[in-house]
Order: sequence, then C-alpha cells, then structure tokens
Amino acid sequence: MILTDEHIDYENNCRKMFVGEIIRGVIYGEIQYVFEDNENLIPEPSYFTKYPEIDTLDHSIYFQMTNKIIYVFWDNTFFSYGLLSKEIDLEKTPNDHEQKWNVSNDEKWINLIGQKIIDFKINWEEASSIYPQTFLLQIENGKTIILSASEFKDSEQNKVYGMSDNLLVTTNLTLAKELKIT
Repeated sequence: MILTDEHIDYENNCRKMFVGEIIRGVIYGEIQYVFEDNENLIPEPSYFTKYPEIDTLDHSIYFQMTNKIIYVFWDNTFFSYGLLSKEIDLEKTPNDHEQKWNVSNDEKWINLIGQKIIDFKINWEEASSIYPQTFLLQIENGKTIILSASEFKDSEQNKVYGMSDNLLVTTNLTLAKELKIT
C-alpha cells in the first residue's frame, strides 16, 4: 500500500492534534433516537459489548484536553466509513443528534485521565481507496487507546467488520489484535 501526500499530511495533522495533549475527560456520543411514544424517557447507554474492555459507539468520541476538545467520528474523507478527527468547542458546536455520556470515571478510562498522549499512528486499510481504519494513541503510562471504524455485526460479537458507521473503542491491545480490530 502506497500512501499519497494527502494521506501522509492527514496523519501528520492528526498527530499534531493529539501528541503532547493531556487527557482531562472522555465523552461518548451515541445517536439519540427519539420515538414519538418515548419522548419523555431518559435514554440508557447502549455502548456496551460482551467484552468489558470494548465499547461500541454508533457515532463519536470526544477527548477533553487541557485547552481543547478533539472529536473523533466516522466520516468519508478518503472513503466511506474511515475516521476523522477535528478540534471543536463543545459549548459552541453542540448537536441535537447525539446523546453524550461522560465516561471519564469508567474503569477503562480512569487510569488515562491526566495522562499525556506521546504518539499517534493510523492503521490504513485498502478497499477501492486507502482510508484511515484505526487510530492508535500511545499514552505515557504505556497504555494504547484504539479507535476503529468497525463494528460487531454478528449476535455473538466474535467477528469485527471494518468500513462501518460505528466505532469500536478499547484500551486492551491484546484483545484488539485477537479480534483483528488493529
């Protein structure tokens, strides 16, 4: 696979966005489904999988940094269902289509709060185009955050499918490799 200058620039821009930043909080964004007869119901999180170390998000994840928020979601920058990240002001750019869950105190995130991102890499996949399938964020405490534009489509949740309008999120590199998320 040969990356173009556009792909290299994209990865370098993402690296600049993440590397050196300290994680202050993590928020999951799930599509907010409102049904006529359920308008008054308080939604419940639906990001859980059979693996306590892997969450599934149908839309996005927000990293609250010291001075900015980095928003990661599936997009079609290079090819449908690749990953895109951008800096936003969550207060100035709210959206009505997401239910947001602050997961900063969840077990998988609590040890990453206050930690610095020391490296960033993209795993590129090739379909009819080369696209960013997975972001790998290396943290100063030796952990890795894996964000992948993929999902479980089988009821057993044993097989991962890429090129999806979904994100799989984990910090368990061994499990991610076993399931072929990375």
